Amino acid sequence: MQSINLPQLAPNATTTRTTRRKANGPATAALLIQMATEILAASPTLRQKANITLTDLSAADKVRKELLKK
Repeated sequence: MQSINLPQLAPNATTTRTTRRKANGPATAALLIQMATEILAASPTLRQKANITLTDLSAADKVRKELLKK
């Protein structure tokens, strides 16, 4: 069995907190649609389990593009 080497933080390493960005609902929804579409397009088994067709994915992509226009 191989051991996994995980990176260790140096004892004196400082972490910086980034400022929280303003939420953008349509952009976030578009990104989630894109991610799901890519996953489902690559997996016929998942599409079958979810009862989603390639036509459904095409329609979802059209919705994603509309969200990005806003």
